[in-house]
Amino acid sequence: MNAGRERRKAILESASRDPELLSNVPPVVAAGFGVLPLRRLGDVLTVACLPRANRQALRLLRDVLELEVVATPFEERLLRAAIERAYFSEDELVNFPTFRSPEFLEEGESAPLLRVEKVERPGEASCELAADELALASLTYRTRLVNLDLPGAGGALPHPERTQVQLGKVELAWRRDAAGRPLASAEPAAEARLLLNLYRFCEYRHLPHGARIDEHELRPEWIERFPFVVHPTEVQLLGVRATGALRFHVYDQEVCCEPGVPARFVVDYFFLSYGNRMHRSIDVQIHELERLPRASVGISSDPTWGGVELERWLGIDEPAADLRGAS
Repeated sequence: MNAGRERRKAILESASRDPELLSNVPPVVAAGFGVLPLRRLGDVLTVACLPRANRQALRLLRDVLELEVVATPFEERLLRAAIERAYFSEDELVNFPTFRSPEFLEEGESAPLLRVEKVERPGEASCELAADELALASLTYRTRLVNLDLPGAGGALPHPERTQVQLGKVELAWRRDAAGRPLASAEPAAEARLLLNLYRFCEYRHLPHGARIDEHELRPEWIERFPFVVHPTEVQLLGVRATGALRFHVYDQEVCCEPGVPARFVVDYFFLSYGNRMHRSIDVQIHELERLPRASVGISSDPTWGGVELERWLGIDEPAADLRGAS
């Protein structure tokens, strides 16, 4: 490490150990804008920023902090490590404020929202099924995260050397036999309320140099209590109604999906992370849902897939109602 980099590292380490200095920038602002305070003289705050930080974000930082801000670029690896050391030493997570428009940095009302973490307000969790009933469901969850301020690299197809594919579980919580009878993969516990086949496809395309991570899995879920988290903040399964309908918290509304009716809801939102605007899309498709007596569910540990499971794994969509905007 050269002398200049050593000096910059020492500056960041010193700042990250100064509680009074750190109090000028709340954790959600430090992580959102990708900045660390270095010095304050009167109403002028000098901060370290990332070289690729959105310039509009740095201008808006003055309104967020209500101070004059002087931003100095530092190496990304050094600055990220310093921010995490200063604000998130105990593996804390931050819930970034979210927006419906990619132009949120240009909207005057964004500054006060960017000062504080987003607070989720999902409805009350509950399960209204009788003790001798079960709900069975299969759904696909797809999400994509893209950095709007980081130019993409390469063509439309992923570059093999920059793509990492992570394969998780490939297991069913339940399936149907040739006659259409539902079969659980094991005896459901008495507390189980919902047997869920959860197909998960996650694309992370916000990484530099055209890198991407794709996660694929079919996860068997034996849900005993609610809420059940589909996405850490924006999509939560709140419970099951007496009819077998599933209640979801979806961004800022509640969506109800009835048995026997394939359905779908789509969510798009934007947020600021380490100085760049991020776009996350979430697509949830409910393929099948039913309520039935526990005694009618057979048991079979046979993991054999049929054409239906293969089509869902390959991402072949089924006809579905679009619940966008429903409540």
